[in-house]
Amino acid sequence: MKRELAKELKSAGFPIPFFQVGHKFYPHENGTRWSEAARASGVAITPHELQQHARDIEEGYYCPTLLDLIEACGKHFARLYVEAALWTAESDNPPTAGKAHSAEEAVAKLWLGLREKAL
Repeated sequence: MKRELAKELKSAGFPIPFFQVGHKFYPHENGTRWSEAARASGVAITPHELQQHARDIEEGYYCPTLLDLIEACGKHFARLYVEAALWTAESDNPPTAGKAHSAEEAVAKLWLGLREKAL
């Protein structure tokens, strides 16, 4: 997942139950403990990061898994498919779709679209 989409999910209030080892996050732009490469490409969460940098993870932009994203869409999630390297996640009620080059990003865009329609 790209940084801007992870940032957009956080701004929209994506529900993150808890941070998990192996997941990815992007350090906040002002995070002085992190290199430019870490801020640009993201960091895989290790047990060390969970113990020593939990606040940085919380202030940064967490990348939810595909399962987290589908669960967040709840009963609105209908289907996920790929055609010509473009993933599409859809909801039937309300009719909404998210399209991207990865399954996670497509479902993230679907969740954002559903959230926007609910507001």
